[in-house]
Amino acid sequence: MNSKVRVGIGIAALVGLALALLDGQGISEIPFRVFSIAGLIATLVFALWERFIWKWKLIRYFTGVPLIAGTWRGELISSYIKPDGTSVPPIPTALHISQTFSRVTVTLFTGESKSVSEHAKLIHDPDGRWRLSWQYVNTPRPGVRDRSERHRGAAEMYIGSQPGEGLEGSYFTDRQTDGEFHLTEWSSARYGSAATALAGDAFADARPYVREA
Repeated sequence: MNSKVRVGIGIAALVGLALALLDGQGISEIPFRVFSIAGLIATLVFALWERFIWKWKLIRYFTGVPLIAGTWRGELISSYIKPDGTSVPPIPTALHISQTFSRVTVTLFTGESKSVSEHAKLIHDPDGRWRLSWQYVNTPRPGVRDRSERHRGAAEMYIGSQPGEGLEGSYFTDRQTDGEFHLTEWSSARYGSAATALAGDAFADARPYVREA
């Protein structure tokens, strides 16, 4: 349960206690039992909402919040130019998203590195589109650190709302490189590495996640 929920419950309990005192009930076991039960119920409802209820199709129809949790697969196109003057070919990429109503975490895998989000959020733009924005730390595998150091970056992706659309976006790093993402396949499975995700057969074409029929 996040801090905002705790603060809300605490305020509700204090207000209830103040009203009980003003009503002349005094401080007794009964009000505290009522507040305890009310707090427990509120905590349970908030926890269920945070983890499960908001995901229901009917609820999302009204809130519009996109459900993008799972593993996405596609490619990354980097602007990096090799010392010999040639560009890097498209890099097979997997992106895992964990999502509750108030929190999103992003983990990106390629054959050479892993990126983990430090801050991530969903943004609803004025034009009605949703995008996922995050800052990350990229940690290359030990075998490639002679040419690819640990670095930081930021990325954002727009979330498709039509059949066949996936996640499309871009990124940049503190190494003065940037690039694009094109992720068109989705799976509910969670993978621990690029090798297993890229070889997995539980993927299907992306489908709309914002307002599913």
